[in-house]
Amino acid sequence: MSTEPAEAGTTGPARTLWRHADFVKLWAGQTLAMFGAQITRTVLPLVAVILLDASATDMGILSSLSQLPFLLFLFAGVWADRVRRRQAMVWTDLGRFAVLGLIPVLYLAGWLTIEVLWVVIFVIGVLGVMFETAYHAYLPALVGREFVAEGNQKLELSRSTAQFAGPGIAGLAVNAVASAMVLVASTVTYVASAVLLLFIRKPDIAPPSPQERPNALKAIGTGLSWVLRHPVLRTITVATAVFWFFYSALQALYVLYLVRELDVPAGWVAAIFAAAGPGAMVGSWLSIAVMRRLGLGRTVVWGVGAATATLLLVPLSGFAGSLWLVIVLLAASQFGYGLFSQIGTVIQTTLRQVLTPDEMQGRVVASLRAMSLAMVPVGALLGGVLADVFGVAPVLWAASIGALTPVLVYATSVIPGIRTLPTEEEAAAMAPEVRSA
Repeated sequence: MSTEPAEAGTTGPARTLWRHADFVKLWAGQTLAMFGAQITRTVLPLVAVILLDASATDMGILSSLSQLPFLLFLFAGVWADRVRRRQAMVWTDLGRFAVLGLIPVLYLAGWLTIEVLWVVIFVIGVLGVMFETAYHAYLPALVGREFVAEGNQKLELSRSTAQFAGPGIAGLAVNAVASAMVLVASTVTYVASAVLLLFIRKPDIAPPSPQERPNALKAIGTGLSWVLRHPVLRTITVATAVFWFFYSALQALYVLYLVRELDVPAGWVAAIFAAAGPGAMVGSWLSIAVMRRLGLGRTVVWGVGAATATLLLVPLSGFAGSLWLVIVLLAASQFGYGLFSQIGTVIQTTLRQVLTPDEMQGRVVASLRAMSLAMVPVGALLGGVLADVFGVAPVLWAASIGALTPVLVYATSVIPGIRTLPTEEEAAAMAPEVRSA
């Protein structure tokens, strides 16, 4: 019996997701939603500054509230395992449309304040976390395990493109009229995404009945326990958490290092950051070809190793003899990191999805995200404090070298021995017993 996804409206299997009509709808909708999210993330701070004359404290609160929803990932995972995921994605898209659409209306009515914008950015963030968790859990059931890698490749290519082009589109918001037009365009992307999702023909998998559901805290505990007892997912979680600890320390000092230590002009700082976008696009495109050539496990190890090695170019640029060489080294670091990290992201995401039972997809992705992202504020704060004591350059060297640690975590695990995506039988053999917390 073929497990390949059948193209909607035909009886034969699709040989590529280009011919999988339901996936194309998901991909198009998710691409639009990604562009909308990137534009929103960039334009709302501009609205605060341009339209509301926000203070530095106002902007600090706005930034904090935009990050706060990530703390809800564990609860979002439980929710994603209890609902029809496609319907959930539709409603979160429509919710983002409704909330974001209030901004130009309230501005025209004279009721838009910074406090309102704080509420809007928090609610948009919550809906974004819910959407992302549901879509990660939904993809394997839609396309089948044989096509999960190709699906992730295409979706990550869209994400990379949105991250590269979205801020440029948002940069058009240079005055009140332009800000309103960009916001309206952003809200439309969410409606279009919801409409495309509605036209997917494959039925949602029915969620468990209320009688079969443990309470939320027990469900969270079950997901965390399952991830930490799984030999592959535990490795991915530990390696990712360690990486984000060191990488957050580096990122916290990055702009300070460029501007004050290396005297890089502000305009070139933005150009250096932008170099990561094309690298990530190339990495997404190459990911499956590299996996087929090197094997799955080796691709993960070498992808992570190459990505973290490029970070060493950041402190090394301090020894460059000219500004142009500094800029070239930093841009190469951004491009290389974007390229190699994206290869690792596509393959690790695919591996996690094929190893996870459908009824736990939401909780597993949420557990991985929560445990990894918990290290971000810790690493950033510690990096800043240590830089004040020992100097920026020594901390950057420590963070860059420390970021190589995940390579050791992967290399000493079972992952290098995995050549291809595990079959259902192999995934079941690796899986720990599901325990009630």
